[in-house]
Amino acid sequence: MSKKAHIILWIASAISYIGILILYNKLPQMVPVHWDSNWDINGYADKKYMFLIGALPAILNGLFYILKEIDPRRKNYDPKTYGIIRGAIVLMSIFFTWATVVTALKINLNFKLFLPAGLGIVFMVIGNYLPKVKTNFFMGIKNPWTLSDGNVWRKTHKAGGYLFMVFGILMVPMGIINEKAYNYFVIGLLLAGIIVTNIYSYILYVRIKR
Repeated sequence: MSKKAHIILWIASAISYIGILILYNKLPQMVPVHWDSNWDINGYADKKYMFLIGALPAILNGLFYILKEIDPRRKNYDPKTYGIIRGAIVLMSIFFTWATVVTALKINLNFKLFLPAGLGIVFMVIGNYLPKVKTNFFMGIKNPWTLSDGNVWRKTHKAGGYLFMVFGILMVPMGIINEKAYNYFVIGLLLAGIIVTNIYSYILYVRIKR
């Protein structure tokens, strides 16, 4: 990630937090903080938690920087790949922060359309770059087998990239389809895919060692 992109992420995080401070007194005492699989609100919290929610993008941005610096395998971090994944996650957190604010203020926006679409796009971005992530201790699909062998890491992340891409594509139209059965199918597919991907990495490891 370029120096300019670093600065833009920090500025975006700061502007987002300042916006929270400006609108804080207009927020109701209870704000939505959780949505169910059908993208209906099923959890509220006192609005004072907006100070933490609003700070989350900056916290994540800083955490990405710190983890990279303390990773013994930090030389394996590709600046472009790491930067794009970092940016996608930080921007997603800003997006969900303001989804909370807009919903709390009862602004007439159908977030059943925007929330799954935004999250789906992030999954597609991560899925596209996941195969390019080299072995490290903080980012990617980390289990005993991927961390023990470079070939297992590479093939597992290629499979994981396909999984994230498929999940992201299927997630984008969730708000349009608006069917619980479809939502359960997509979420179930992700969970099953995570399990299968880890089993796949174990099988690869066993084959290589033989």
